Amino acid sequence: MPAFAAEVTAAGPLRVATGKIAPFVLKRGEQLTGFSVDLWSEIARRIGVDFVWIEAGLREEQLAALRSGDADMAISALVMTPKREQEIDFSLPYFNSGLQIMVRAEEESPILVTLMAIPWVAICKLFVAAIVLMFLWANVLWFIERGHPHNRFKGYVAGIGEEMWNTMLIIATGEHGERSEPGKLRRFVIASVWLMGIVLIAQLTATVTSSQTVQRLRSNITGPGDLPGKKVATEPGTIAADYLTQRRIPFVEVTNAADAIDRLTRGEVQAIVFDAPTLQYWLAQSNQRALQIVGRVFMPEMYGIAIPLGSPLRKRINEALLEVYQDGTYETIYGKWFTPHR
Repeated sequence: MPAFAAEVTAAGPLRVATGKIAPFVLKRGEQLTGFSVDLWSEIARRIGVDFVWIEAGLREEQLAALRSGDADMAISALVMTPKREQEIDFSLPYFNSGLQIMVRAEEESPILVTLMAIPWVAICKLFVAAIVLMFLWANVLWFIERGHPHNRFKGYVAGIGEEMWNTMLIIATGEHGERSEPGKLRRFVIASVWLMGIVLIAQLTATVTSSQTVQRLRSNITGPGDLPGKKVATEPGTIAADYLTQRRIPFVEVTNAADAIDRLTRGEVQAIVFDAPTLQYWLAQSNQRALQIVGRVFMPEMYGIAIPLGSPLRKRINEALLEVYQDGTYETIYGKWFTPHR
């Protein structure tokens, strides 16, 4: 064993505080595994130290164990912050993260969903535009046919009413209501009205179809701005908890992401605010289609290995961490836990 390793482990193996947070720390049977577990095991091997895991629970409890001297270091998904840096040291960052929101989609009647998805405002605008265009074309047709011997309506109002009907017939069938042989100008007008009808119908179809697609993906919570007034869950003592507290958004305290997701599934809360990689991992593992992650990652954060202030471990850990980055080992460990199809 190197002299450094012998020195830091003279009183026994390093006590490493940790706690479950997928996919960084998982427990399978009696064995701990996960991204952070694999990464630390590799670093410990490189610096030549023995260690034992101390399951300390929540992330704040892991840091408390470190501050009190009950642990020699801590690793799970510990966010590096200026406040924490005043009390403890951190290694170089080993993971870029951030916060994200998970919600549960409400099941609604298909008829209600369809009716709510219809873009009534857009349809009304198209309808008004169609009426205006039909009125204009009706005036053109009336002007052309006002002297026609078969024209039964000599007055403007009656004539426009008849031509409005003829315009609708042209749009629907491509034929004018008058069966007499049309002149060249009237043929041109009829063809123009028919093409206008095709464009309006195509526009209406596209508007309804696109809105139906968007509506399927929409939730009443689409980002952080929708959280006020909602029942939200997160882990206390975390950046997510600080974020909600600063914005005066009350939250239900949970022990971990699994607890939060269970409450969300049962409908006890409306949203979860948690570390993005953890939510993404649970969503990939879950077979519940009602769960969905909404919005982009916000509040960027970095994870580091927590160690006591002035500890000689910091330099050796950083050296080993840089080696892990440079020789491709980090990429291998990352791929094991964060590729879509493991």
